[in-house]
Amino acid sequence: MELWICLAGLKPTRKCKRFGNGKGAYVHIAAWADSRGAFEERVRRAAEELDCSLVDFDDVQPFEERIDSLDYSEELSEMRVTAMDNPNDAVFGKFHIWLQDEAN
Repeated sequence: MELWICLAGLKPTRKCKRFGNGKGAYVHIAAWADSRGAFEERVRRAAEELDCSLVDFDDVQPFEERIDSLDYSEELSEMRVTAMDNPNDAVFGKFHIWLQDEAN
């Protein structure tokens, strides 16, 4: 098992109230998985649990590779610690909400 991370684009379903008047959001998501495919499926299921649909993946990579990059932030560091303590959960970062449908 390996810890993976991505930047996911989400759009709300009719039941979702998480984004207020927003049309969707981008969020970093981390989760443990055996492969990239298994990770992407975990992210898809986690989005559905929030009453969202997954519209895109970006920067999918093992977390250890992200640590070596220049864009490794405090938020990602906190997500890593949370994922280490909660290996069965998908860990979400801060939601960056967009208000116009054309944004995605």
